[in-house]
Amino acid sequence: MNYFIDENLGSKLTGIEKAQINRLHLFEKGGLPARGVIMHYNTQLHLYADSFGVHGRYFSMYDFFQGTKDDEAVVNRGWIDYWENKCHFRVQYLPKTTDVRIHDGETFRMYAHFMDKDYQILDYINYFDKRHVKTMREIYDTRGFCSQIVYLTEKQKVASKVYLNRQGERVMEDLYDSSPDLESKWTQTIVRNFRGRDYIFDSQMELRTFFFNQLYEDGDLYISDRNLKLAEPLDKTDDRVKICGVIHSTHAQKQSDVMNSPIKTHYRFMIEHPDHFSKIICSTDYQRRDLVNRFPDLKDKFVAIPVGFTTPVKIDPSKRLTNRVMCVARFSPEKQIMQQAEVIKRLVPEFPDVELHLFGYGKGEKALRDFVKENHLEKNIIFRGFLTDLSEEYQKGTVSLLTSIEEGFSLATLEAENYGVPVISYDIRYGPREIIDDNVNGFLIKPNDQDALYERLRRVLRSPKLQQTLSAESIKLAKRFSEEAILQRWENVVNDVLAN
Repeated sequence: MNYFIDENLGSKLTGIEKAQINRLHLFEKGGLPARGVIMHYNTQLHLYADSFGVHGRYFSMYDFFQGTKDDEAVVNRGWIDYWENKCHFRVQYLPKTTDVRIHDGETFRMYAHFMDKDYQILDYINYFDKRHVKTMREIYDTRGFCSQIVYLTEKQKVASKVYLNRQGERVMEDLYDSSPDLESKWTQTIVRNFRGRDYIFDSQMELRTFFFNQLYEDGDLYISDRNLKLAEPLDKTDDRVKICGVIHSTHAQKQSDVMNSPIKTHYRFMIEHPDHFSKIICSTDYQRRDLVNRFPDLKDKFVAIPVGFTTPVKIDPSKRLTNRVMCVARFSPEKQIMQQAEVIKRLVPEFPDVELHLFGYGKGEKALRDFVKENHLEKNIIFRGFLTDLSEEYQKGTVSLLTSIEEGFSLATLEAENYGVPVISYDIRYGPREIIDDNVNGFLIKPNDQDALYERLRRVLRSPKLQQTLSAESIKLAKRFSEEAILQRWENVVNDVLAN
């Protein structure tokens, strides 16, 4: 089994999770067994996996110890009926919520939160004593069983967290220092009756290393996608464990000095302690060259495999618009989305119907919205939020923009090109240069040159003929990243690692 290791999977995807899910589909198509593994406790993991089209392909470290990593069965107890007709409690529905209060006669006993308006998917139940002080919380997995009980002190601090299997048996416990004058602080984890005995861990690293050793079987391969907190516990696993680490971003802190600038903390441990990592995988040949030049002794470990791949898509030319600019990115500082908004402001007098559609989310959204409002650009800059499927949006797109300071690859650029949407991008490390041929299927411009960004975008908007030419070349050149080509690279790595 090939395990793709990550910290968590939420309701919205970052580029790393998007790349990981793409790889799951790629491995499945190529007949390579693969599953995603997350380290965080996440009662909604299986719901999220379903929403991203990878049903049954993810499990967590906690699923492993709870005996539910291969268990997708959903049980619906019918809680409202149980409380009202079995327990003879009074259920009080709270307006404009999916919450209820449960009373035993006149005594308030419980507060429950459901995740749906039909009161079928229970999230948690809070229990209260006769003084209305919360004593504990039961947390339910979306598959329907009580997965965790959080016990509280009288001061409402966490005393312990107990993890249960489907039979309601304790399998793990987190213990906390609940001193009245301090925040609750994790101190210890106990794994109960695992393969015949208890195990006690005084650090999360010890617990994670233990988990990796217990999950691993001969012929398996761990592919670690987030290495800030995963590289060290993986490195401490048994010698028999095979590991590859993935670099998803730039590795140097300063792209102007990749030979001497400090290595980013996310990748520092892996690069400074490379012995246990069979391969260190980056996304572009450009980055691999930089890595090899700086660390020549690790030349045989560095491998370039693009995080994205293309599949043939059906494109309807009649849907293509001539004024729709796209950006698919988080609203984070390194993406510099404000520069795009400023360019659109400059273009509006000449192209009053130009539209910049922003597909993303993040902390920078408020500043962008304020800019739009202050400059009366509500009809020209549209916030679309996070969408799991952009295929219809790409069909309509005229051109896409990439204004990042740095990238690891830029999946969004490859996806746009595959749908015939040319990209105007800053020529940064790494990704755009390997996807875009300047003046052929898009444009590469000097980073932060907003005048050049304005000029190239203006040129595209003024010429439907140029749009058609760039679009046709985008589709053609995107085929360089076919799933067959990328799968072959992965097969070569997996076979090489397992053979040695």
